[in-house]
Amino acid sequence: MLFHSPNFLVFFILLLIPYFTFRKKRLILLAIANAVFYGFSGLGILLLFVAMCLITFVIVHLMQRPGLKWTFWIAIGLNLANLIFFKYSLFILTTVQKFAGTELLVTDWAKTSIVVPIGISFYTFEFLSYLIDVRRGHSTPTRSFTKFWIFVSTFPHLIAGPIMRGDELIPQLNDLPNRKIPWADIQYGVYMFIVGLLKKVVIADTIAGVADDIFIKGTAMTGTEAWIGSTAFAFQIYYDFSAYTDMAVGLGYILGLRFMKNFDAPYLSANAQEFWNRWHMTLSRWIKDYIYIGLGGNRKGAFRTYVNLFLAMLISGLWHGALWTYVIWGAIWGALLVIHRLSLKLNRIEWIHALRSNMVYRVIAVFIFFQVTIWTWVFFRAHSMTLALDMTRKMLHPSSWLAVVQTPAFIWICGLFLLHILEMLLRKYETKIGRFWTKVPFPIRSIFYLCLLLTIIYYMKGEKYGFIYFQF
Repeated sequence: MLFHSPNFLVFFILLLIPYFTFRKKRLILLAIANAVFYGFSGLGILLLFVAMCLITFVIVHLMQRPGLKWTFWIAIGLNLANLIFFKYSLFILTTVQKFAGTELLVTDWAKTSIVVPIGISFYTFEFLSYLIDVRRGHSTPTRSFTKFWIFVSTFPHLIAGPIMRGDELIPQLNDLPNRKIPWADIQYGVYMFIVGLLKKVVIADTIAGVADDIFIKGTAMTGTEAWIGSTAFAFQIYYDFSAYTDMAVGLGYILGLRFMKNFDAPYLSANAQEFWNRWHMTLSRWIKDYIYIGLGGNRKGAFRTYVNLFLAMLISGLWHGALWTYVIWGAIWGALLVIHRLSLKLNRIEWIHALRSNMVYRVIAVFIFFQVTIWTWVFFRAHSMTLALDMTRKMLHPSSWLAVVQTPAFIWICGLFLLHILEMLLRKYETKIGRFWTKVPFPIRSIFYLCLLLTIIYYMKGEKYGFIYFQF
């Protein structure tokens, strides 16, 4: 059920009426709504999700008893097995079949029978983080299965995040039945939802047509088209994914819940580390806390630190999908993070440290790293390694760089980047802007709201695209 579909609007209104009328029943209403929302994907997929939720809930309490700590590994194993079976079994079988040089009958069965449950990666990550946090003593497990179910299944963030942790969401549920949701929170929630809706239907879905038309050409595309197509996809995936997050955060505010921030103008990053501190921030935090630190972090010397960084991003790439292009994408980012960490040693040289602190240097660094980021998205979007490598070769040719500047597409690319900066400023000063906006005469505000509504309706008439991260 897409947030920008009529079905969801009806679903959400039907929830809100009893949600605000019967405050004491909010947890039950939310638990049922989550099941209904996810149940649209299929009854079998819902039952699998509930089963994994129940298994994790039971084991997280069992493993705290004397002599039963080992059950932690059963829960970890079952959750990983569930993820691997549905998301990676076909990839594994196809790879084995390729290297074995013979056809496997089970591969054909897997192609037609295995359906990847929507949001499986996200809810698996939340199960794993909950188990690990309880084992580390960082979180106290709830004894309410209803609250645990709501924690992992709350529909605004269920499918594509933000990835929440138990100690971030469950405490909010404890006083939800007694909390009066301020009107200001509801207004802000509606504002965030509309911002996300505009980003999705007006920007992301419009750019999607440009990116798709170029990528569908395959190896027939020129170097200039490769740059334009990958740049279009870079903005498409940002506005698509951040739109989902904005809508999720907005829905959370309306329901009296707070979800974590997930984006902070990532294309204004000057290096790989900064990018991952700004892009999909809850995933970056998860990778750091449970993979990078789990592997040893920076506690075992410089070489192991570099290896751990690389492996963490390699696993991140594989998490995104069972394709070699995703693995290479993760490896590229792992290499970029290692290179950046090595380059930090140069800061010991006084003039280099002073240079890097200069605003002009930062502007140049942001520009250059944005081009690097665009190139990395080639491996994320290309349907095969052959296409990704072909696009890379063509993009490296100097003639393709100059040709991009001379195309009409260069104007809207600059416009999208300026819009990215504008969004960053809007987020930074939204409180001041909000106070100013309330002083604008009501008739002018009404005309503006009407224009927004008509714009959304106009763009929603066109082709509807699902959220990109729903596939993960």
